[in-house]
Formats: sequence, C-alpha cells, structure tokens
Amino acid sequence: MSQPLGKAIGNRLEILEAIEILKGNGREDISHFICELAQIMLGLADVEKTIEEIRQHLENGQALAKFEEMVAAQGGDLEDLYRPVKVAHVVEIPAQETGVISALPAMEFGLYAMRLGAGRAVKSDDLDYETGIVFEKKVGDSVQKGEIVAKVYTNGKISSELVTEFQKYVKINDGVQSLREIIEIIS
Repeated sequence: MSQPLGKAIGNRLEILEAIEILKGNGREDISHFICELAQIMLGLADVEKTIEEIRQHLENGQALAKFEEMVAAQGGDLEDLYRPVKVAHVVEIPAQETGVISALPAMEFGLYAMRLGAGRAVKSDDLDYETGIVFEKKVGDSVQKGEIVAKVYTNGKISSELVTEFQKYVKINDGVQSLREIIEIIS
C-alpha cells in the first residue's frame, strides 16, 4: 500500500481515530472508504443500503452508540475508551523538501511503529498500547519543507537517526498523485 488507510498507526491512536470516524468527524476519504466497505459487507448479508444511508449512521451517532454497546457488552471501560494518549514524548516529523507526498509506505511505517513498541515481532514481545504514529499529511497532499508530516507518540526516546529513518520513508515529488483504495471487488 502506498499509505496507511487512516491517519493513525498504533493501538490507542487507531481507536481514537475510529471513534472520530464513528462520530462523523473522520477524514473524508477514510470515512467514504469505510462506508463502501460497510456497503459490501451488508450486501453479503443481503441487506441493501446506499453509501448515503450508511453515512447517516456515522453522522447521527447510531454507529458510535452501537460500538459503545459492543464495548460495554464485552466488559470494556467506556471512560477509558475516550481518554487521550499518554506518552512521554511526541516527536514532530518535518518534511525534508517541498512538493507533493507521493508515498507513505504502510509496510515500512508499520514496522517502524512495531519497533517503537506498537506491535509485536514475536508473540512474547511486549506491547505499548499508547505508542504509534499519526500522519498529518496523506498521499497527494502538498507539503512545504519543514512542515509537519507526522507525529510519533512514544514512551521511549527518539534518536535523530530514527527521525531520519522516518523521513526517508516519506516520498515527495513534484507531481500530482491519485489513488484508488478499492481496486476491484471480487464477488
């Protein structure tokens, strides 16, 4: 993938992004993508809904209410669900040049976040549920040198080498980029 689907990588950060989407406040491209996926899933259950009907559930609070109901039914703590991220460090990652973001390779950033503690390489690795990345830019966005591309949330220190490594994964060129999230639906 040329970029992560959403803005966030990491357990707490992804939950907070999902809540924003369920409130109807998500980034338009990911919200539309989720509505398309929901339409496909509903179709598999022989329930026909338009994208607009599905979007209404995000905007009117029904989707969020159902999510909260599922969390509560599994013994989840709704207050904890909404708490902000608690980390020792938030490191802003600036763009190294001016241009258009052409790639934010999901695999590389997923592995990067894993090394910070947001994921496991092996089952016995510890997880830091707070650690992760939030992208301020996406593929196709214009960026100025020095403008913040992402923020890294971590409880460990981020060396200048790790910042440089992150920046090398951010591909910037001078052309316009277009994406299609769903390439083909296989029935």
